[in-house]
Amino acid sequence: MFFVLAFQPFRMLPFIFVAFVPLLMLEQRVRQEQANSKAWLFVYTWLSFLLWNIGSVWWIWNASAGGAIAAFIINSLPMVLPMMLFHARNRITATPNYWYFIACWISVELLQFNWDLAFPWLILGNVFSYLPATVQWYEFTGVLGGSLWVLYANTQVHQLLQIWPAANAVQRRNLALNKVFFLLLAPLFLSWYVSSESVNRVNKTVDVILVQPNLDPYTEKFGGVSAHEQLVDMLQLAETKLDSQAQFILLPETALQGGLSENNLEQETLIQILQGFLIAHPHITILSGMDSYRLYGKDEKKTLTARKLKNSEEYFDSYNTALQMSNYDSMQIYHKSKLVPGVEKMPYPAIFGFIEKYAINLGGTSGSLASDGESKNFTNYQKVTLAPIICYESVFPEFTASYVKKGAGILCIITNDGWWGNTPGYRQHFDFGRLRAIENRRAIARSANTGISGVIDKDGSVLIASNWWQKEVIRYKVPVYTTQTFYTQYGDWLAYIFLFIAIADSLTLLLKRGK
Repeated sequence: MFFVLAFQPFRMLPFIFVAFVPLLMLEQRVRQEQANSKAWLFVYTWLSFLLWNIGSVWWIWNASAGGAIAAFIINSLPMVLPMMLFHARNRITATPNYWYFIACWISVELLQFNWDLAFPWLILGNVFSYLPATVQWYEFTGVLGGSLWVLYANTQVHQLLQIWPAANAVQRRNLALNKVFFLLLAPLFLSWYVSSESVNRVNKTVDVILVQPNLDPYTEKFGGVSAHEQLVDMLQLAETKLDSQAQFILLPETALQGGLSENNLEQETLIQILQGFLIAHPHITILSGMDSYRLYGKDEKKTLTARKLKNSEEYFDSYNTALQMSNYDSMQIYHKSKLVPGVEKMPYPAIFGFIEKYAINLGGTSGSLASDGESKNFTNYQKVTLAPIICYESVFPEFTASYVKKGAGILCIITNDGWWGNTPGYRQHFDFGRLRAIENRRAIARSANTGISGVIDKDGSVLIASNWWQKEVIRYKVPVYTTQTFYTQYGDWLAYIFLFIAIADSLTLLLKRGK
């Protein structure tokens, strides 16, 4: 329950620093009783993490009941592994090694960024997303630095509870002051210091128009309103803020929908509408989401995701796409690379094929999609480089950093957060963007079909934001920063150090046990 209270929407942050303590106490009791209770330790630990998943991301149920159940179970099971490894190690050595537990947990979080079932929504460091002023040092550690803070605090509180009964009044006071300083005050002071010392000058600003059409994904977006009507409405919204000084228009994920053929993209009606708009406003560059596909020639090499057309020998790939167009550049296309498991790609199909009928709508285009496999920036004729981050990709810190490492001056997030209704889901997703801004010291321009559209500055502060479930258009001069942070350059270096510790310690124990 402490985990749930600490996360959005309850925002009772102090609970996260003691959330693991009951589980650590349970592990200690099982070990000290020397009872064969490993099964019960597993069950209680798993139930705790299962309740955390249900309590924090229950809103997935709004999109798919079966998919939500699968997500809760699959995401909570790896969380049990660090506790069970910690318990196994303690039974061998009889001396708890908290750093081993921390290393195992962070290694599992690293797994959540990289395996086919990746769902890094509940990474511990994400808990600070609604209070970004507390973690300005993410520009060095990334979000896993926050996980380290949470884990270290929990282990120290557990250790303090063991020492406390035998300590006298003076010792208790000194212990309390020591823990408060190192566990709370020092990280907060470091955050303040990093923020105040962060020199990341604004070389220029980019005048951006953000469109939020506010289309219900269930009744309007995909069927109730024609693709032509949707696009015309979005462009008319943009024109209400448009003048000769505006530079970019940002449209949300799958703003161009209905399946556009990349084989003859210029012949598509929606593309021709955009071209007509750009002729009328030649100074504008448009970045938009698009639902697209590509047909393969008879002798052309196909990807593993290619599907066969019904009643035909032709194969095609579908994409969740970002498109940039202007009068002075050729069209630039990027295919979403971090795909949603069970919706946009089938993870380990031989094992988890049953997930397909319980597809979870987390945004974007459904079905097994193809991807570019890596990040790709867009640069326009004014030499402005934008990162076209599509929906779910913004939850992946190191992947987001790869855009900046390749030269992105602004992070553009295009998304559709309307699948889950008025729940914590869309607010959590927006707040995670605030952490990406800190990690890379980049401003974020965000266009949502509905949810929250707006601009986030490099320190995670919200410069301007739309309201939930309202048709809105925002115009803002988004600052462009150029300095690359330590995290941008080296990514999840902290996780790899702890992964090495976990593996090395485990192998050492196995060798000792073997002898």
